[in-house]
Amino acid sequence: MKIFKTKKQLFVFYLLLFFVANLLQSAYTELIDDEAYYWWWSKNLDWGYFDHPPMVALWIKIGQYFFEGELGVRFFSAFMFNFTLILVWLLIDIKSKWEYINHFFLLITAVILFNFYGFITVPDTPLFFFAALFLYAYKRFLNIQKFKTALFLGFAMAGMLYSKYHGLLIIFFVLLSHLSLLKKRYFWISGLFAFVLFIPHLLWQYDNGFPSVVYHLNRSKKLYRIAFSLNHFLNQIIIVGLAFPVIYYAFFKNSFKDKFFKALLFILLGFIGFFFMSSFKTSTQLQWTSIIVIPLIVVSFPYIINHPKIRKWFVYLAIPNLIVLLYFRIALADEGVSIFKWETHQNKEWIQDLRENSEGLPIVFHNSFQNASKYRFYTGIETYSYNSIYYRKNQFDLYNIEDALQGKTIYEVSNFKTGRFMFNKRKKVYSGSKIKNYTSYQHLKCLVKESLLDFKDKKTYNLVFKLINPYDKAIPVSKLKFYSVFQTKKHKITGYSQLKNIAVKGLKEGNLLAPNSEYEVGVTIEIPKNLDKTTTTFRIGISIYDFPAGFEGNPIKIIF
Repeated sequence: MKIFKTKKQLFVFYLLLFFVANLLQSAYTELIDDEAYYWWWSKNLDWGYFDHPPMVALWIKIGQYFFEGELGVRFFSAFMFNFTLILVWLLIDIKSKWEYINHFFLLITAVILFNFYGFITVPDTPLFFFAALFLYAYKRFLNIQKFKTALFLGFAMAGMLYSKYHGLLIIFFVLLSHLSLLKKRYFWISGLFAFVLFIPHLLWQYDNGFPSVVYHLNRSKKLYRIAFSLNHFLNQIIIVGLAFPVIYYAFFKNSFKDKFFKALLFILLGFIGFFFMSSFKTSTQLQWTSIIVIPLIVVSFPYIINHPKIRKWFVYLAIPNLIVLLYFRIALADEGVSIFKWETHQNKEWIQDLRENSEGLPIVFHNSFQNASKYRFYTGIETYSYNSIYYRKNQFDLYNIEDALQGKTIYEVSNFKTGRFMFNKRKKVYSGSKIKNYTSYQHLKCLVKESLLDFKDKKTYNLVFKLINPYDKAIPVSKLKFYSVFQTKKHKITGYSQLKNIAVKGLKEGNLLAPNSEYEVGVTIEIPKNLDKTTTTFRIGISIYDFPAGFEGNPIKIIF
């Protein structure tokens, strides 16, 4: 007796099975660090954020209308994952696919990374849905070019761009596969519609000084190591899982004469090639090319089911892969069975330890937007990430959260200094110290007008810069320490010392910087001896208390 009378019932059963499994996983797995960061974004919905477009925050916000806690953060991801699966299924255009539904869902589980986007809520999660929607719209557009299909395609484009900037690469590689699209007016209509929908985000970027553009163009530049490139190609195997030999083989056996399949080929080769080039600047991350799994599934599935020997080998590899996937999913939620320590482990332990030692007071974390976000998620206590020159800017630099902490008693927490108490977070030691009447001024600006400074054959250098106080309150200069920071092109700090002979012209009584004011400041820079030859820039940073200097100064090219 058959349990399912029709193939569609079997398909719906698998969808429900995935949905229930993802809901359970969502509810019983602690957040990864970045999820907490994006959750914090969702508390302040906007048209953009420092690191990524806003779609991930919207998805979390929607989920929180239904549930609280981890399930609220992930509910909408689990819900929309099923629609992603449906779209991928619709992209496979062969009638015989209904006879191999079991193999399709086995293929879905074989592509390991794809499954984690069924509950983990990161920018790639909505990107997967909108990429599948875009490919579905593009397939329809190739057959029917009308105003409605053009708007549909444009909407999907905008959805990808609002999810992650990688969406621009998908559009580019599809266009590159079919350049004659540029001659079709309906394609231009779709592009114009996408642009109009994306205008609010572009205006947000403009209003905030294009922080995402600056960040992504300058992020994590490192001295090249061959391991970066080797790791990049290893990632393309890990993305797919144990069945990678069969899946890649089946993919490349296609002739790619069809325009749609040609687009899928360009996406796969384009992403692998683009981020291979990126590996010469930095170590690439697994998720950067994860979108290639959609082309891999759509192209390889027909070949697998139409070739019995390949289909048999696929099953041999996919079943142990499924066992590995099930283990990883259980291990994410249950530390007791895990052989590794994950971001989803021990969060509540270190957070409770910190809460007790810090008397439940607000926390200022040094250089950790993830810790600040995760502590806020699990405690509801006000937190802030104080980002120094040894770290990087993030959303905490855009929000005026520091205003809510001014004048309060707080605890500063870091992993590079000793404090009143200490605690461990996954083998990393942190310490905390109380600060009464806390004040910070990270929005001060130290602007040097020169574009190039010549330090050649000099031990000291007298410099004048503009000090801007954007706050609506007076600031005592005595609380500020000015530092010179020398860096390489790849942001490594090669020199760091306190500036001397500070002279601020036109100060108010009591050496106060007036609210919303500008001053001319003269300082003496001591040029470090034996400065690293890779040094390329100089900037000024301001320190309060004994915190490291921040990003107050603009980087200036130097000769030495």
